[in-house]
Amino acid sequence: MTRSFEDYFVPVNITDIILLAMLRRDGIDLTSSRVIMKDDQPSGLALIARRGWASRLAAMGLVSTARNGGTGTWAMRQLIEEAGSRGEKEMLLEVIEQNTAAVKLYEKFGFTKIRRLVGYRLDTSQIDSAALRQDQELQEIDIRELAQMVSYHGLEDLPWQLSGTTIAHHTPPSRAFCLKDAYCLVSNPETTDVAISSVLVKSPAQRSRLERNLDARFLRDSQIRSGTFHRYFPKR
Repeated sequence: MTRSFEDYFVPVNITDIILLAMLRRDGIDLTSSRVIMKDDQPSGLALIARRGWASRLAAMGLVSTARNGGTGTWAMRQLIEEAGSRGEKEMLLEVIEQNTAAVKLYEKFGFTKIRRLVGYRLDTSQIDSAALRQDQELQEIDIRELAQMVSYHGLEDLPWQLSGTTIAHHTPPSRAFCLKDAYCLVSNPETTDVAISSVLVKSPAQRSRLERNLDARFLRDSQIRSGTFHRYFPKR
């Protein structure tokens, strides 16, 4: 998988732990996933996640020597035909918009845009953690509780990776927190990069308060303070 994403837009280095976590959280079906062979050599892979009548192309990549030769087109045709034979009614995927070759490939097979996904990054090295205030109401909750809240109150068409079903498959060291009616899911706060991958709030003011409290709790650690936070806030 790492070789299939050589020279990609973002560095990709897949370890066994990362791969196994991806399989579990995203509902990837290895019996429907494929290693792409060319000239009897493994030249790429396609990971297929499945839920009900929908499937998702969770990852697809080719080694550099197999690109621009029609292999991607052949593979997509096979994957779509196999999804149809399984009785699935839709296939979903995400693609970095700067990856114009992939965008053209998917559009050629009839994929249409649903939304543009964005992320935010905060360089915490410039933040004075002593100036941050933490409310006593910030509480840690079971990730399953957050998953239930997102499934019930979240947008009906949340991306696959942000849905309540996916959240329910997160386990420690990921952690979930609530501040009254505001909820969030964060990755391991002991690492230098902390991802806030789900936020459920009733108002922007609640989001700001939750955000401030997370900063106050985790920016005390110099390792966290020198790292970055990646934030994604679904529109409420």
